[in-house]
Amino acid sequence: MIRDLRVDDRLIHGQIALTWPKALGINRIIVANDAASKDKTQQMSLKMALPSDVKALVRSVDDTIAFFENPKAQEANLMVIVGNVVDAEKLAQPLTDLIDRVNLANVGRFDGVPKEEKLALGSAILLNKNEKNALDQLLKIPDLKVVHQIIPDNGVKSIRDMLSDK
Repeated sequence: MIRDLRVDDRLIHGQIALTWPKALGINRIIVANDAASKDKTQQMSLKMALPSDVKALVRSVDDTIAFFENPKAQEANLMVIVGNVVDAEKLAQPLTDLIDRVNLANVGRFDGVPKEEKLALGSAILLNKNEKNALDQLLKIPDLKVVHQIIPDNGVKSIRDMLSDK
């Protein structure tokens, strides 16, 4: 079960390492990121950011989808982190039944698209055209909870509500 499919353009960092495993009751994280899956140095850095009792796998998005074809993987409670909404949507389409929620936490700050060309949902979610299209597809998935929550102590905001305020 994917307890949290988190969209975070920094992938693993202090907020992830120190707060989310305890809050979700997990000890395994999958980073689904095509670039990181090919970069051994980045993989090592991502894994080093975690406490010793939390294990991480770094896989491409397609390999992450394939990973969940194994029934044992479907039974494990874990967190999956992607760097953008496009990758979250690509994962969510085939894995919807395994996902508790999609959490758009920190999105679009480092993609090189000028801020003026983005839809801003607060300061942490900046959606370029491709990201907005992917979000629209995510929101069409029946019964999929799509939220914004940066750290466990923050309140959970519905992305649908955030969009309706725009």
